[in-house]
Amino acid sequence: MSFRLLIFLTLFTSCSTLKRSVISGSLIGAVTGGTGGAVFSPNEESTNKNAYLGSLLGAVAGAGLAYLMHEKPKKKEGKSMLLDEPTLNHKEVPLFDFSPELKNIKPEVNFKPIKKYEVPTEKLPKELEGKVKKQFIIEYQSDSQTLEIGNRTIQISPFKAWEHVYEQ
Repeated sequence: MSFRLLIFLTLFTSCSTLKRSVISGSLIGAVTGGTGGAVFSPNEESTNKNAYLGSLLGAVAGAGLAYLMHEKPKKKEGKSMLLDEPTLNHKEVPLFDFSPELKNIKPEVNFKPIKKYEVPTEKLPKELEGKVKKQFIIEYQSDSQTLEIGNRTIQISPFKAWEHVYEQ
């Protein structure tokens, strides 16, 4: 009977929290220690006392081993998505594909982060915290530019871009 209980407890407690690991470790240790204390008792009169003492020692040893062997979840090291990030450089943007004379002109566009919006705007329920990646919308602004191409002057007004990202 106790052997089946040990197998059952071992199989169904593998991936768990620290609390569940310590509880199941103490249960397995208590069953093992109690069985060992009763089986290896030197005489009939001390069987119950040895089983009780063995189960206490086994529970303490099992809880200690479960605590020591429990793998702590690794914390994710996310990249900072704050607005103090450096300016993103995009080398080529084909803005003038509509005109054959200007088709090969690709001005350099630099985006500066302006604002960061968290999506959703409501707080997550406690049971979802830490399980769902947070979503963000980052708003960028480009600088205005003046391009002089031959006898043409092209003024590019500042414009905005939005990026949808998940925390890392």
